[in-house]
Amino acid sequence: MTHPSKQRNRCHLICVTPSPLQEPPEAPSSSTCLTSALHPIYCRLVELFLALQNGSAVLFSHQSMKESPSRVLNALFPSNLAKPGITILQMTPSLFRQFGATAIRERILNSSSSLRVLLLGGEVFPSNAELVSWMDPRILLHKHICNIYGITEISCWALLHMVQSLKSQMPLGTPIDERTVLRIQCETDGDLEYGELFLGSATRRCYIPEIDDKSEELEDDASVCFRATGDMVHRLKDGTICYGERANDVVKRAGNRISLGLITRKVERCLPNGELATCLWLGDLQKLICCIRTLEPKTKVQQRAQTFDILSKLSNAEQPDRFVYLQHLPCNVHGKLDKELLLKECIPLAQPAQEILKSFLLDRLECMDVDDEKAAVKRQRLEDCDPCGYDLSFRQAGGTSFHAITICREIGLQMCIDDEQRHLFEMLLDENIPLRTVLRFLDTAKLVANNTKLKPVEQLSKKVTSCASSCGLVIKRIEQPVLNVQLQWKVNFDKCVDSPVTQYEGRYVCVGAHSKILRVLDPQTGTEQSTVKLPDRIECKATFLSEQLAMVGCYDGSLYGFNPLTGDILWNVEIGGMIKSQPLLSADGSRIVVCSYADDYNVYCLSAERQEVLWCLKIGEKPIFATPIELPREQSLIICTLDGSYARVTLTEGTVEWTQKLREPIFATPVLLDSKASIFLSAEVAGRVHACHVGNGKILATFSTEGNIFSSLVVKTPPTFMGHSFVVFGCIDQHVYCLRCTTGTGRVSVEFQLHWKVNVGAPVYATPTLLTVQPNGLFVWCSATNGQLHLMNFRNGETQWQGKLPGEVFSSACFIENLRKIYVGCRDNYLYCLGI
Repeated sequence: MTHPSKQRNRCHLICVTPSPLQEPPEAPSSSTCLTSALHPIYCRLVELFLALQNGSAVLFSHQSMKESPSRVLNALFPSNLAKPGITILQMTPSLFRQFGATAIRERILNSSSSLRVLLLGGEVFPSNAELVSWMDPRILLHKHICNIYGITEISCWALLHMVQSLKSQMPLGTPIDERTVLRIQCETDGDLEYGELFLGSATRRCYIPEIDDKSEELEDDASVCFRATGDMVHRLKDGTICYGERANDVVKRAGNRISLGLITRKVERCLPNGELATCLWLGDLQKLICCIRTLEPKTKVQQRAQTFDILSKLSNAEQPDRFVYLQHLPCNVHGKLDKELLLKECIPLAQPAQEILKSFLLDRLECMDVDDEKAAVKRQRLEDCDPCGYDLSFRQAGGTSFHAITICREIGLQMCIDDEQRHLFEMLLDENIPLRTVLRFLDTAKLVANNTKLKPVEQLSKKVTSCASSCGLVIKRIEQPVLNVQLQWKVNFDKCVDSPVTQYEGRYVCVGAHSKILRVLDPQTGTEQSTVKLPDRIECKATFLSEQLAMVGCYDGSLYGFNPLTGDILWNVEIGGMIKSQPLLSADGSRIVVCSYADDYNVYCLSAERQEVLWCLKIGEKPIFATPIELPREQSLIICTLDGSYARVTLTEGTVEWTQKLREPIFATPVLLDSKASIFLSAEVAGRVHACHVGNGKILATFSTEGNIFSSLVVKTPPTFMGHSFVVFGCIDQHVYCLRCTTGTGRVSVEFQLHWKVNVGAPVYATPTLLTVQPNGLFVWCSATNGQLHLMNFRNGETQWQGKLPGEVFSSACFIENLRKIYVGCRDNYLYCLGI
């Protein structure tokens, strides 16, 4: 885990003794325990003598080997079985990652390798997702994987945690000796849950002249001496301490306090397994830079798609100014991530003011470079589009006030007159001022650049080709070309397929039917991976816990856990009533929440590991159809029922924090309006969409339709082309609605405005799907009860394609972006796969 940046002389591969640990699961092949070190011997005297004291052989390697992970790997784990490999390995996670996931899985964390104990410390411990990419969970039965934590000021390591599961939250661990004392210094005296961790000991003390010479605490040799770690930690109710972030990782950005560690974790949730992120703060320019380490090189289109996906999950204050995609993250001499070197590599060279704005339009907003012969066809299609290019205002192009602040701060460093910086900010926010006017202003502004004026922007023609020749940049504000959707395959389920379709990492699609059959299929070919036969019909959406475990509810009143690869039923829990609501797996993977039609308790919370009932309760007087949503920060749930009641319930204990009630039932699953998790949306069946306060459930705003709402709500958060949040849903008045949601600081904090609504010719019960089709953009997929299928432009609701299935459609569709395929069930008994 993380420890203070002032920790010094940390070895990359060091020798340790197995004595503080539990007895390893297998005895070593000999009395010799091989360990290794990359640093000179004086850097690790403590570990050196611990190893020698316990009869271990020590493997040293030259410092230069750090630059060749393959050489280090061959030295530690020889492919020649005649040479012994090491048994205990201690490293920083950054250095360990340099071996690569394949080598780690096949040579280091393999059941046949010589390694018995892996100690990772000095940095944030790897996430569960990364650990899964490194090893089979069964490896934990053969090897000790440990999170070790401490600081140099109390003789290095102080806490240790042995990993028992790859699903639970990873704590810092417990003290390795009885005389180590932990203290959390909280920001407020009344809250002991979060604060800076201090480590103390009366025996393990290092003399620090600049601190200890001014303190009287060390006069008594028996007193406990506490040292600051610089780490902010959480203390859970059971006393477990978990890492939060570095105390100096919180910076102030445009009046908002942001945590670099928190943003990094949010970004990593959007990345595929094996990819990593780190956020850097460039104080001079007040720039937030996000570096992403990818497993394979990505094209510009792939990078843009991933960038916009990440931005949609972050609040304005958390959105990085720049994304840098790398295949290697550098390490310093201590084996940790070298942020200083990384920052130097990522700092953009000084740019003229016009180029700063152009680069922002290209990197962060919906722009494309047309100065390319290959784009000739695209330019031809754009010729008659109006407005386009620099005819758009900054806001119309997708810019927000926060973006404007960021740009003005950087360009302002070149401006000699403060009023010009203020005027630039006003121009960016004025929807009546096109971008070309802003660029001309920057050309005439007095800038600090050796009195060198920038090349003026030429007069833009209405033709995009002229715009491209003069500026080299066109902002996509166009009607998207008509897309073609074709049937790829279909699979017969013998009865109606009403269940929402789900997918797992783009590798499997899964859906159940009224025929009591659930199938897991190959998304490319429709080939059956497995089939599960249950006692009654299935209308519940399946939830994947892992590749080898998924769960689904059944009409017979039981929740079933099954292996998607084989179809074997692994467990079942009797809930007592029909289950139509998708079971929820908590964000930390430790709990399952299932809602049902049971008479006694309509909400159950189970442990994910053993399926034991942790708590159960009844909300309202009627069943629950909607899936609950989790508030991870608050460790709470929002649950809606068919008698109109909705409540906030604690995830840990099942305590009801507040309850509110609407006049009509709620079929729609609630959804959070933004990443701040302060407002959620719910929909009454009578046709009213409500924005409610998370803190008390009170209604802040309402939008009314002309028909009942059975569809759930789908939210698109910024970055969007107007900088607002949008909510999309279907209605039985035969329309699909898109509402624009504006939040403010006044008494009414939310305002709904109809952005567009489209008549699809029949009632809509299925939940619409938002899908991104590169390079075209964002679309809305909708299925109507008469079998009509519509693909609509998210910007304006215009239909790009429409088709029809042979039967009625109540199933909510699923989209796999990299395959460009849509999966939807139909009442003609088939699951359909349609390719774009």
